Amino acid sequence: YYLMRSEESETESPKEMDNLVVAFEKADSLGINVLSISLGHALFDNPDFNLTYAQMDGHSTRVSRAATIAAKKGILVCNAAGNEGNKDWKYITAPADADSILTVGAVGVDSAMATFSSYGPSADGRVKPEVCAVGYQSVIINPETDVLRKGNGTSFACPLLAGMAACVWSAHPQETAAQIRQRIIDSAHKVDTPDERYGYGIPDALMAAG
Repeated sequence: YYLMRSEESETESPKEMDNLVVAFEKADSLGINVLSISLGHALFDNPDFNLTYAQMDGHSTRVSRAATIAAKKGILVCNAAGNEGNKDWKYITAPADADSILTVGAVGVDSAMATFSSYGPSADGRVKPEVCAVGYQSVIINPETDVLRKGNGTSFACPLLAGMAACVWSAHPQETAAQIRQRIIDSAHKVDTPDERYGYGIPDALMAAG
């Protein structure tokens, strides 16, 4: 298990995308199988650097290209869709737009879509997010007190989905990241009728591992 930090909490700048590219390269060098990424880039402190929805096409930003390269090299990349669904931006952020990864939206335990979960599709028309997991009122641990509490965010949905992916892959260790990704998508409840909020839907872990 490796933890890599690419965000710089004091600022929001394109430099953080470079940091994430380095993290992808480091993960590849370490032989990482599943990568869970709880961040996204679109708007920066300096608006001159802001990205546009048209750039959420999987290849316009270096960080999304890096995510796709990581996936093609055999890493199962899971990325939070973003929490912009009820804001002016509304859409997924980079690298959630990358090809061949699992972008993860947020739902509640009742399967209802979280209002903050970012919208797809990608700018070039691909289904985004691919799947959803619980990210509304998720039970989490306060890192300062070790007390259980609840929180909201696709950043909580994404690691849950990554953990599921690791379990499914453990059941089928001979398969590739792309095959595990497809198993997860095929098990989702809206696989035949994807949309801009749920994507292919909420996956079924037992079905995917079967």
